[in-house]
Amino acid sequence: WVLPEPVHLRALDELIGLGYYRGIVRKLDEIEQQSASHAGFVAHLRGLAQQFQLEAMTRIVRSGLDGLMQRKVA
Repeated sequence: WVLPEPVHLRALDELIGLGYYRGIVRKLDEIEQQSASHAGFVAHLRGLAQQFQLEAMTRIVRSGLDGLMQRKVA
């Protein structure tokens, strides 16, 4: 997967934390429209959202944020 920018991951994390399904889907749409390279990430999260697997989504998004932050520090 190609991860979106941290600002989008943080926004997505917040929406997932709220359990706001429509907001999650809209944010995923926005991320996908920015770059086709995010398609795999978006497709996977969209599938999890449809199943209301919010905890799994949170783990993925936060893991992505941690990875991006570690790269910036290194």
